[in-house]
Amino acid sequence: MSMQQGPMDLDQLRGSVAVVTGAGNHGIGWGLCCYAAGDLGMHIVLMDLHEKLVRAAEQRLRELYPGVQCHGLVCDVTSPAQLSAAVAQIGDVLPGKTIGAVFANAGVIFSHTIMKSTVQEWETTLRVNVMGVVNTMHAFIPLLQAQQSESIFSATASIGGLVRGDNGGASYQASKHAVVATCESLSFELARKSPQIRVHVLCPCIVASALDKTSAINQQVQDGAVSAQELEALGAGEFSLAMTPERHAVQVFDHIRAGNFYMVTDNVRPYVDHDLPFAGLAITRERHENIQQLTLDNSDAWQRRPGRAPSAIMKGPMFGEPEPVSES
Repeated sequence: MSMQQGPMDLDQLRGSVAVVTGAGNHGIGWGLCCYAAGDLGMHIVLMDLHEKLVRAAEQRLRELYPGVQCHGLVCDVTSPAQLSAAVAQIGDVLPGKTIGAVFANAGVIFSHTIMKSTVQEWETTLRVNVMGVVNTMHAFIPLLQAQQSESIFSATASIGGLVRGDNGGASYQASKHAVVATCESLSFELARKSPQIRVHVLCPCIVASALDKTSAINQQVQDGAVSAQELEALGAGEFSLAMTPERHAVQVFDHIRAGNFYMVTDNVRPYVDHDLPFAGLAITRERHENIQQLTLDNSDAWQRRPGRAPSAIMKGPMFGEPEPVSES
């Protein structure tokens, strides 16, 4: 077996560069930057869509981690030309440094049912969440292939990319299923000819972020209804059972250290201070069992829960119900 799979010594990343897209709004990408800089001594290139947010995040990182270099780049991952320009800029600001990790993390979400969603929402979701990942692969994989040292390429999908489609957010889940398959494909493509590149797919459960709000705001900026100069970084959300982006990043790098391809980051200790997990693997197992039986179990559609829409995946301890039990 090649070194593409299996445990990794993260100390070898020290002094290399971590590139993180979608890192300007204190969500998952921000947490990854903080861990890479603070715990691994990596230099940081954070990318996001708007100049004001990028500059603010860059300044904050430099204050927090003065021992490494931190650079913010404005980049729209739906634009191959902008990504190519970003690659050139990285070479200019961090000359001679190897790239140790690339996190294709930029994403959007519009939480609507299929019949209440718009074509524009679907197009934006697929363009950012799927083509943004493909564009990032096209831009950075050749650089990683040219390096002899081990490196990481990770794309952020979601537990929604492993579980069944549900009652809302269909466009998001569809895009994240596509990200999982794309990462599986990349891993296979590189397994023999570029085994020094460790490919992972990140499948978070519930992480505190403002992705729903930032997605809507970015759409308003694109439509001309809001000025990009008015933007401020949003907080990480108020759901008390969610992981903080910083604690989530610890779990991500624990998965990388262990060599896990599917990085399912569940809401479990020591990454949270409670015992109410999302139970992502159990819900994923339900889907796999349905596939084996050639059936689709929609019984959850009849469950009426106060204050919540019926859901086949938002259930279990985190939502006040017993953990889903697989019937084998």
